[in-house]
Order: sequence, then C-alpha cells, then structure tokens
Amino acid sequence: MQQWLQRFWEQRADAILLTTLQVALIVALLVAARWIGGRIIQLIVHALTRKIELSDRRQAQIRTISALLNSVLSYVLLFVGILSVLGALGVNLGPVLATAGVTGLAISFGAQQLVRDVINGFFILVEDQFAVGEEVTIDGIHGVVETMGMRITRLRDDEGRLVTLANGSITRVVNHSRGQATLTLEVGIGGEYGLAQARQWLTDACSEFHHSALHTPLEVSGPVALDPARYVFRLRSKVTPSQLEAVADALRAHLLERARRDGVPLG
Repeated sequence: MQQWLQRFWEQRADAILLTTLQVALIVALLVAARWIGGRIIQLIVHALTRKIELSDRRQAQIRTISALLNSVLSYVLLFVGILSVLGALGVNLGPVLATAGVTGLAISFGAQQLVRDVINGFFILVEDQFAVGEEVTIDGIHGVVETMGMRITRLRDDEGRLVTLANGSITRVVNHSRGQATLTLEVGIGGEYGLAQARQWLTDACSEFHHSALHTPLEVSGPVALDPARYVFRLRSKVTPSQLEAVADALRAHLLERARRDGVPLG
C-alpha cells in the first residue's frame, strides 16, 4: 500500500500541486472579490446615510437594501466559486451546466410570481413609495401599513382586517401620509348679522383656531353663494393628509363654540 501511494504521488504530484494552487487561487480571488464588493456597498450606504435630509426610516430602508445586495453578492460568488473549483478539479462542466440550466428553467417557471414579488418589493423600498405606519390606498384597499417586506405587504384596513398583498400585484399606490392636503369648509352665517360684520367675525374666529396638523393659516373667502337669507363663506388651509378629517371636526367644534358664545347665527 505504501509503495502504491508512493508511485501514485510520484506520478500525480505535479498535477495535484497545480490543482491545489488553482483551487487556492480561486478561493483567494473569491474572498478578495467578496471583500471588495462588500466594501463598495458599505461605502455607498455610508455616503447615502450621512445625508442630513434622510430620515431614520429612510436610512433603515437603505440598510435593508444593502443587506439584500450583500446576500445576492455572496450567492453569486458562491455559485461562480463552485463551478470554478469543479473545473479546476477536472470535472466536465457541460453536463453540470446543462442540468443546472434545466433545473433553473423549471424553477423559474414555478417561481415566476415569487421572483416578481421580490423584484417589485425591492423597487418599493428603493423608490420609498410607502413605509410602515403610513395611511395608503393600494389598488383600492385603504388602510395603514403594518409590515412590509421584500415579498409581501400587510395593511390594516378601515374595518380592522389584516390584508396581505403580494408586492408583485401592487400597481397603484396612493399615499395619504405625505405632502399636504387641502382643507375646504363652507360656513353659513345668517343674513341679519350683516356681511362686513359676518366676515370680520369669521376671520377673527379662524385666527384663534390652532391645530398641530395645520400647515397654513385659514383663508376666508366669500360670500360664495347668492343667498339673501345667509352668507356662505369658504375656508381653506393646508393640513397633514392623515389628519384632514380630525382638523375639519376640530374647526367645526371651534366655530360652533365661538358662535354660541358671541350669539352669531350659523346656518
């Protein structure tokens, strides 16, 4: 046995050493490529998250995307490394690649929706279409985002039901929690009060109204209707979209209380 091993080593020593060097070189190149790729991703994320205008939520999304890119890079390099090592060991890669191609084709047909969900989820994160806690309408379903991932998004609708949506099926998103909404409210005051006096009272009452979701002062315009029995004024302001109804209710309550105190006939 020892003689056989010695003869085998004498015959195959050069080939074994060459193969070992090739495998070691492949591993070293893969490790270097993984380090360089990870470093590039880290530098890009660091540069983006250092921007002052990025919120904590946005920075968290960028870190999630960076983790995904690192995982994709690792799997790609692992696949390339396995094929390279097999080639260095003298394995015929033709049948392996053919089998992998057929298997990949079968998997791709069966996982088309899954791949579509993941890709669309990636772009939802990158484009920052919505975030957890925001009020949205997705393809006609209105609710608050509870969780969002690479494959699915969960909403809590107006009736308290938890709705799960595949990211690949999301085509139209209306985000009610961003930007500013326009609050419009019409107020009628009895004609016996006098036009100038009614406008002045309403202007003073609006100037006393304050709300954290109110972005601009209330504007009074009118009368907007030709009605001798009452004067109809229109109030406008910019408010936080998700607080539109709450601000309108608070404004109505304020005007009713002020009118009751001052004896102004609302109608």
